[in-house]
Amino acid sequence: MVLDKKTINAIHDLRYLLNRGYPRDSAVEFVSDHYLLELEKRHLLTRCVFPRKEIKKHRKSSADKSDVRGKEIGVDGYNVLITVETILNGDKVINCDDGFIRDLQAIFGKYKMNETTKPALLEILQLLKTMEPEKVLIFFDKQVSKSGELAGLARKKLKKLKINGNARTATGVDKKVWECEISASSDIVVIEKSRKVLDIPKEVIKEKKSGLIDLTNT
Repeated sequence: MVLDKKTINAIHDLRYLLNRGYPRDSAVEFVSDHYLLELEKRHLLTRCVFPRKEIKKHRKSSADKSDVRGKEIGVDGYNVLITVETILNGDKVINCDDGFIRDLQAIFGKYKMNETTKPALLEILQLLKTMEPEKVLIFFDKQVSKSGELAGLARKKLKKLKINGNARTATGVDKKVWECEISASSDIVVIEKSRKVLDIPKEVIKEKKSGLIDLTNT
């Protein structure tokens, strides 16, 4: 995906509307229709463009790696896994207005395990191990097909890496994640509710070659 002039203008217009208090959904729809944006660009506006007050709040809640040591961290399983898979596959991810890394896959409810699943899980857990958390809790949405199998795979890797923690399926994953001392997610609701939020994909992308589109410079 290329940020052409039309897309950049759409981003600027959406920021303008959001900064003046317009509801996100209607503002995204208005701007997307005005510029006749394709679906991927609409996802970009929805997931990655924020008003100044939300940017400030999200950045304030962002956790450093050092914040994780000795703490319980709750991982939003599919949210983090899909973005890390995107990075490992060399596909585009976005450094959004609020400084969090997000993908544009839009496959959450249709997720299927693939050849990148195991490497992505390993990447996530090896990274977390270096941060020395007290406990790692990974939650996968129960309603998604084969979540139990994925949670089982994550438990095996936790045990193999000698990381204190658990992986399981659950309903109401967002709440379970934000109730932990540290959250790992790029979901807007989780970020808003959490005390501190670790951006795992941002740490992964520092060491990987992947197409990063940086909105903070537009």
